[in-house]
Amino acid sequence: MKVGLQSLPYGLRLLLATLSLGIGAGLVGIACHYLIEGVQRLAFGQASSDLLQLFQEAGNLRRFLVLCMTGCSAAGFWYILQRRHKIFSIRQQIDLAGDRDPATLAHLLHAGMQVAIVGAGASVGKEAAPREVGALIGGRLAKVFFLTVKERKVLIACGAGAGLAAVYQVPFTSSLFVFETLGLAYSWQNFLLVLASTYLATWVAQPIIGQDVLCHLSAVSWSLSSFLQAILIALLVTPLALVFSFLTKQANRKRRKDETILWALPLAFLVLGSLVSFFSIFMGNGQVLAQALLSHQPVPYLPLALAMKGLLVYLLLRNGAYGGTLTPSFALGIGSGYLVTLLLTVVGVHLDPALGMLLGATVFLGTTLHAPLTAIALTLGFTGQAWSLTIPLVLAAGMSYVIRKRWERGQ
Repeated sequence: MKVGLQSLPYGLRLLLATLSLGIGAGLVGIACHYLIEGVQRLAFGQASSDLLQLFQEAGNLRRFLVLCMTGCSAAGFWYILQRRHKIFSIRQQIDLAGDRDPATLAHLLHAGMQVAIVGAGASVGKEAAPREVGALIGGRLAKVFFLTVKERKVLIACGAGAGLAAVYQVPFTSSLFVFETLGLAYSWQNFLLVLASTYLATWVAQPIIGQDVLCHLSAVSWSLSSFLQAILIALLVTPLALVFSFLTKQANRKRRKDETILWALPLAFLVLGSLVSFFSIFMGNGQVLAQALLSHQPVPYLPLALAMKGLLVYLLLRNGAYGGTLTPSFALGIGSGYLVTLLLTVVGVHLDPALGMLLGATVFLGTTLHAPLTAIALTLGFTGQAWSLTIPLVLAAGMSYVIRKRWERGQ
């Protein structure tokens, strides 16, 4: 088998590795889908696409107990796992390609726990796990097909994008993510490899995951006043996104990995469980909060609710949990954009709240991901909006990018 693969032309081996990666990443997306559903059924008695209803019907005590048990289980799991294995981020997998391979089983278990705690209601995103496993598959396939270290790094990045594409059904957006956030070099070959892997992964996972958008919102239009709204929201929301981005980076950098995780992470989940036993809106990765705002459901004390949501993400990550920040950033952006639009109404500037939420999400995602184009595509893809709405979103993302760059130069 080894001799047979090596005898194939290099271009054919690269193509076969890319196609295998797309199929593998699609299967990862399906596995994540079933794992979240399985955890929800175990924890709350059923699985549902209407997460707010699912969490509310579970009852106060059940939500509290589920999160407390999840915190204790996750703490013990990550303490034992990290004593025995080094967990590599996607960036580390790319940088160390050809020098050191991550432990496959350890990383699969690590990713599975990330997805499980999201299914149980933890305030972190589920997207980190399929990205990490996709990257892991990309590295392994590159080695199996005897590709060079250069192509191995490319396939790891492609795998991360394909995992994201599969779980959220956003292939074009995930392709942008690979180039903007992971910094893959621009070339025709890389474009083709990224597009092939992301679109194939989406196609493989689609029959199970479906094409439904993350959050439902009626079609939004824009006018000349939208440009003023884009400028104001970029000016006012970007600083909030910078604070959240700083906090989550600090949390990831200083994450507890020693024996203190055994009491600190259960305590963090206890805080979350105590809060959601009264306010189910804080359950989950942010999708519940975002959908509530987009469907015009009242969220009492919105500024406090947004601050608490951001702090809960920081609290879990800092005390040992792993997970993504994409969906929390989307929810916080939706809330921040809506809040700014309401405050402008108070001073006599009447603008569209729905567009304000989309602008806020774009600014927040662009700031936290360091990827304005990806942020625009994610906002449109997550809410099912037409691409004609891109124009005001581009203005907001562009202004936010300038503000972020000036802030970074001042550090």
